[in-house]
Formats: sequence, C-alpha cells, structure tokens
Amino acid sequence: MNKVKFIFCTHNHQPVGNFGWVFEKAYQVSYKPFMQVMLKHPKIKWSLHASGMLWEYISKEHPDYVKNVKKLVSSGNLEILSGGYYEPIMTSIPDRDKIGQIKKLTDYLKNKFGCEEANGVWLAERVWEPGLAKILCEAGIEYTVLDDAHFAAAGMEPESLSGYYTTEEQGYRLNIFPISQSLRYLIPFQNVENSINFFKSIASRGGQNPVSVMADDGEKFGMWPGTNKHVYENGWLENFLTAIEENSDTVETASFSEILKTGKSSGKVYLPCASYFEMSEWSLPSAAQQKFENAIHRYGGDNEAKTFLRGGFWRNFLSKYEEADNMHKKTLYISDKVKRYVDGNKPHAEKILDNLYAGQCNCAYWHGVFGGLYLPHLRNAVYNSLLKAENLYNKSFLKRSSWSIFDFDCDMENEYLYESKFHNIYVKADKGGSIFEFDILKINHNLLDVLTRRYEFYHEKLRDNTARAVIANNNEQEVRTIHNDEVKVKESGLDKYLSYDRHRRASLVDHFIAQDTKYDDFIFARFSELGDFVSAKYEADVSDSKLLLERNGKVEGNDVKLSKIITPSAAGYTVSYEIKNNSGKELDLCFVPEQVFAFSSKTGDDFADLKEMDLWKRYDDFFKIEVVIKLSEKCDMWIYPIETVSNSENGYEKTYQGTCAAALVRKILKPEQSFKFVMETVVRCVDA
Repeated sequence: MNKVKFIFCTHNHQPVGNFGWVFEKAYQVSYKPFMQVMLKHPKIKWSLHASGMLWEYISKEHPDYVKNVKKLVSSGNLEILSGGYYEPIMTSIPDRDKIGQIKKLTDYLKNKFGCEEANGVWLAERVWEPGLAKILCEAGIEYTVLDDAHFAAAGMEPESLSGYYTTEEQGYRLNIFPISQSLRYLIPFQNVENSINFFKSIASRGGQNPVSVMADDGEKFGMWPGTNKHVYENGWLENFLTAIEENSDTVETASFSEILKTGKSSGKVYLPCASYFEMSEWSLPSAAQQKFENAIHRYGGDNEAKTFLRGGFWRNFLSKYEEADNMHKKTLYISDKVKRYVDGNKPHAEKILDNLYAGQCNCAYWHGVFGGLYLPHLRNAVYNSLLKAENLYNKSFLKRSSWSIFDFDCDMENEYLYESKFHNIYVKADKGGSIFEFDILKINHNLLDVLTRRYEFYHEKLRDNTARAVIANNNEQEVRTIHNDEVKVKESGLDKYLSYDRHRRASLVDHFIAQDTKYDDFIFARFSELGDFVSAKYEADVSDSKLLLERNGKVEGNDVKLSKIITPSAAGYTVSYEIKNNSGKELDLCFVPEQVFAFSSKTGDDFADLKEMDLWKRYDDFFKIEVVIKLSEKCDMWIYPIETVSNSENGYEKTYQGTCAAALVRKILKPEQSFKFVMETVVRCVDA
C-alpha cells in the first residue's frame, strides 16, 4: 500500500473595510486556536495563506502569533503562500496590478517571516483564466492551487487526480495542485475516521506517490456556524492531527514545495475559465440560476452531473450587478491614473499604489452565500480606497474642473464625467440622463453608492418557507457547512420587503406617475410608470461647464419634451428642468425627479410623507456631512429608505442601502405650454 502525501492548507482572509471586531473575533475563535493546536504537533506540516491586510492586523494586535509563524517557518513545518496583497480577483485587474499585488505580498512575507521560497500563490475564490499562467510566472510564481472542479471541467476524473499538473501560456510554465472537494466537505464537518478512511482508499488504489490536497477557508475552523465548539472544544482538530500521526503508515503531511522538488508533474493540463462549483451557480443571472439548480436536481445533484453541468464564471457578476461593474470600471479608470502618476516618478508612489490595490479587494464585487456586494461598508471601503488614490493623482495632474466624455463602463455608449478637486459627477445620458456616481472627495465617499433592490433566486425559498423560517442564533452550536438549504432569518417578516426596482438606483431619475399614487405604493415599486423617461436615452451636449440633456418622449402616449441642465457647483450641483407639452391636449402631470444618497445608516426621518416643502436636509454623523435639497417652488416630498433582503452564511437579512428623496411636482399644462423647475443639491462637509 502506498503512503498518501497529504497537503493541509488553510486560507485566512478578512476584507478591506470589515469591522475591527470581526477581525478580532476571527482571530480569537479561528486563527489563534488553530495555531495553538498545530504547535502541539511538531510532526505535522501544513501550509497557510493570509491576505496582506490580515497579516498587518495580526502583526499589530497579536505579535505572539507572528513569533509562532516565524518559528514554524524556520523549522520547516509551515509553508506560506503568497497571493494578491489585498485579495483581488486576479483576472479582473490590469496585468501590472496583478504583478504589483503579488510582489507586494511576497516581499512582505520574505521580510516578515523569512520566507525565501514564497513562490506559491493563492488565487482569490480560485478564479482561473488560462492567461493567468504567464502573468503569475512573470511575478515569480511557480505554482498555484485550484479545485478538482477546474480539472473536471477539462474532462478529467477528480478521483484520479494526484500530485500536481503543469500548464503553460505562451511558453510560460505553471504548476497547479488540485484541491480535493471530497476532503473539503469531510474536513472538519465529518468524523475524523471518515477522513482517515478516505486516505486509506486513496492509498489502496495503487499508483506512485499519491498526493491529496485540502485547501480551504481557515474560517471554517472556528468562525463558521457551530465550528468553534466542534473543532476546538470537542477536539476535532486535535483528534484529526493525532489520527494522522497514528496512521503514519498510510498518510503523512507534506508541503507544496516538497512535492514539487521530489515528485514529477502528473502531466500537462489546460484548464478552462472556472472557479469552485458554487461560484458557477452564484454568478448566473437569477432566472438562469434557478434553471441551473433545477437541472442539477434533475440529475440527483451527483458528482457526474456537477462535472459536466457548469454555470457561469466570475466575470458574470459584472453584468449581473451594475454596482459591481461600476466599482470594477472605477478600478480600471483609477489604475490608469495611478500608472500615469507612478510613471511620472511622483512622490508617494507607494501610497497611491497601496490605495489602488486596497480598492481591488474582491469581497465587495460579488455575492454568493456571503453578503459581499450587499454590505455597504465593504463597497464604501472600495470607493474610499480608490478615491484616496484619485485625490493623490488630482494634486499633481488635475489643473481645472471640467467635463470629459468617453465610454467609462465599456457598454458602447459614452458617459459624461465632471471632475474637480471637490467632487466627481458621473452621468449616463443613455439611462435616463441620470447621475450614477457622486464622489465627495473630502471624505472619499461615493454618495450614490446605493444598491438596487433586485430579484435573487433564493427569494423564492424565503417566500415559500416564511412560516417555517428559524430566527438565526449568533451563538449557534450545531456544526454545519455554509452550503445548505436551511432557511434562517435574522428578523421576522422579511418577505414583506421583497420589492424590486425597475431601474438602477441613481439620481435625477425622472418619473411621471398618476396623481392618486400612494406613498407606500411608490416606495415599494407598486405604482404605474406613465412616462418613458426613466431608463431612456437623452441627447446630451456640454456647453460652458454645463451638461444639457433632453428627450422627446411620451407620458400616457402624449408627446412631452423634457430638458434638464446639470450645472456643477463647488458644493454640489443644480438641475434646471423644463417640461413642455407637445401634445394637442391638456395634461395633468405629476412629475417626480428622484435622488438617492448613500448615508451611513437609517434614521427615523427616512420615512416621511412631507407636504409643501422647498427645502430638505439630512445630516450624517458618521460621514460628517449635511445634504441639502433646495426646490424652486413648494411641493410634496417623499423620503424613504432603500432596503434589500439578501442571504448570508448566518441567515436572511435586511440591509439599509441608502435614502431616496423624491419631489412631487404637480402641473396642468395646456398644449405647447411648458414649465420650469429648479432643484439644487448641496453637500456640506462638517468637520468633527
């Protein structure tokens, strides 16, 4: 019987912008106790990857952990993997940033821990595209670790995989270790005996030098629901390591580098674009996601079905969620600015690069079983980092405020970007002439970072199980994988908030609604849209620092022309509307220009049906800003919060995304008659 070489690798990560208490909790319930158990077993070799910002946190707050890492690296018990410093999805960022992120973390590991051979890389979410091989090699990388699902997608049998394989891109050779999905689901959720039996079955198959890899999130050893008690209090990890030692005739631990040095490549492989199987489900559009799940169930959900049935791949999130795409295109835009800054040998080059890299942290760009994109504090951290980089660029290169016109989001339509040292105003003329980004540069915040309420396929599960849903318990003791079908909610009545917007949440969205529309019907999107202006294309032109937008459209089938002029100011912008009745009959109009603001939290004032207002203001204590809307005439205003319902590893939850302020302008227009309406939006930064 051959002896199985077992590579035991954990990946630890907390995203940029996550709360300090989450970092600390993860350390106390997962990273620290894991290390304490590993120190008791000097015969065990293991591998570890942690993102750069997590290493920074641990180094500052828990230096004893760093000492233990150095000790284990020095003794040869621990191998540390490099990767993108701020855990970006490598395929989504420019090549120069891929190399920069990897070299930043590699240099950190060499300087901090003496890891002279940090030549392995952890790919965030194991997102792979074939072109990565060349870039990784250019960054000094010799190997990476991917799921056996990647190999299955290339037609290979997961059960037959062993050791490592070699791929190439333009002659650049990269080694790839396959991760066993079976081990990922065994460890630590099933009895230790099951894992040992798995190793015995591998050993009994024959073949030379079998190798099995378990590489997965370190948080599932203590941070995932119920795992802290299971893994540490009940001794699962201790028992697992002891069992490996006691079965040394069957299995022994090894490092990636050791296998590379002592074993030959198992063959050449060319892998398609892929990630782990669940990611291929999550990245699909919601309707297709449901169909995909039905197809998997039709075949019993067995491994063979999952081998040949695959969903989308990570980049699909950029078309599924406009907000994710906006952050991504902002990253590309800022990266180009940073390149110009660095190429000019400007001071603080390292600082501007660091801010750019932090803005590429992947977690806010997608959504699966974790909150991700749905968490405002993670999106805010992305914009905060990117805007810090942009501020540094502006100090050297931005000479005057101006509009620029180009295809910002790569959709074959030009956007209109106003940039100053105070704020940015980004406008989509082809989507209702709306403002889709409003950056307040003094506080590095995109005030339009509001997530649209959209249908998710798991909403049906919530609707169908509302009566049986269980209130989530943060102190849950039952060990379970996060990939399960149980319906847990963080509060009751969430199904009442399953409302879906018909358009992307943006500012200067132009509605025409019925005069008798009720407040509740408007905020929950149950009203009728009488006009065709909301998402339609406006003609646009820039003149004298003003953006002119106009459209000849319809309101209940009647010809109406709507013009609006956006005039930036030092503290915001003014919008001058003119609406003309081009039909042959009198029109009774209720015109509703809508704006949204990404405040830090919801207040009681966010639910308001206001009468006869010409001024509205809202102060945000966290961002230290006051938003003021001034209207040219008194009218009613509807104020309401935008709240989404999403699933997470701890259950379904409602999340505040921002506040909407809608003015109701009521006018009766005779044929060929027009009226003008002015709305000024001012943002005042109030120093603490």
